[in-house]
Amino acid sequence: MELFFSPLPKSRKWGAAAVVLLLFFTPAALGGEVELSFTSDRAEVRQGEELTYSVSVHNRDAEAAGSMRVVDPLPKGVALVACSAAGHTLRSRSLIVRVPPLAGGESFSFDVTVRVDRTGGIIKTLHLQEEESGATLKTLQRKINAISNNVLTSKVNMFTPNGDGVNDYFEIPGLLSYPNNELLVFNRYSDKVYQKCGYANDWDGSNLPQGNYYYFLTIYLDNNVVQKYSGFVAIKREL
Repeated sequence: MELFFSPLPKSRKWGAAAVVLLLFFTPAALGGEVELSFTSDRAEVRQGEELTYSVSVHNRDAEAAGSMRVVDPLPKGVALVACSAAGHTLRSRSLIVRVPPLAGGESFSFDVTVRVDRTGGIIKTLHLQEEESGATLKTLQRKINAISNNVLTSKVNMFTPNGDGVNDYFEIPGLLSYPNNELLVFNRYSDKVYQKCGYANDWDGSNLPQGNYYYFLTIYLDNNVVQKYSGFVAIKREL
């Protein structure tokens, strides 16, 4: 609570200058007794996966705290999936959650789920603001590391299906660990020459002529994660 003294001009009613005591109740939010916290079950996420974190605002003061809001800017490559707070809004890629007035010792919490479609370090920043004035009360930052989720790390660009038992098939290293896949192969005229769901490194070129072919490989992982690879592969029957 803040006290202000304001003189009043002379008037017939007062007869002399008077002093009126004005009482202004300052919310605890402006007194620095409000705590902002961010928790997540992990500090590392794979590209394409979802990450859920919890945000909490706690009034440590004995007095009530006025209305506030949490502003959660979404970095590039991070998309909002869900927010448990009622009435939340998304404005200019910032999630905005209104925090109702909090009694002394009271807390307000909500969960946010985002999808991470990039790699590298991501700085997660949260701002706690006084709702009416927009003044920033607290700022919190946490780093999240997004790593590549590519299950295939090498490519094959040539195979020699000549029946000698060596390199006779289009074999993609590591693919057998991911049987839920689909392979499409096209010639230089964009004609589809091969297609198989559950490809198991068993294509021998289908008696196609020598030359370059283009392939598109899709791998279906858990949690609705889909990875796509493409490139060219050369068929050579004579070395």
